[in-house]
Amino acid sequence: MSNLAEKTAAPQEIIEQRMREIIGLGNYEAAYLFSNEGLPLAKVVQQTQEDADRLAEMSIMFHNVRRLATTLGGIKELKEVFIEGQNHRKVIFRFFKAFDQEVVLVAVVPPRTAYRKLTNDLQRMVL
Repeated sequence: MSNLAEKTAAPQEIIEQRMREIIGLGNYEAAYLFSNEGLPLAKVVQQTQEDADRLAEMSIMFHNVRRLATTLGGIKELKEVFIEGQNHRKVIFRFFKAFDQEVVLVAVVPPRTAYRKLTNDLQRMVL
């Protein structure tokens, strides 16, 4: 996307473009940005369709876990929840503030693939 196109594009378009780039590199299978209430703000999915509704529900559930971690565990502002299966496929839930609200970035990551740097870059871009 050119600089002029970036300046005139909506934030959702810019975020989704960067998500497409990361998916194109093979580092994500899918990427979503949800509001705190689970409403979709941006998404890009590879050919295999992920269940966005279930991921939205999980993001809401983990937001509640985040509050409990703060209250019960003394963990101040939980930043990330990382789930990895026996097949080494991962789902990352990253919590941060953007657009004057709490948001959740969800990334579905294929086995044995680096994700942290690209997720950090994407988070900084969203901010």
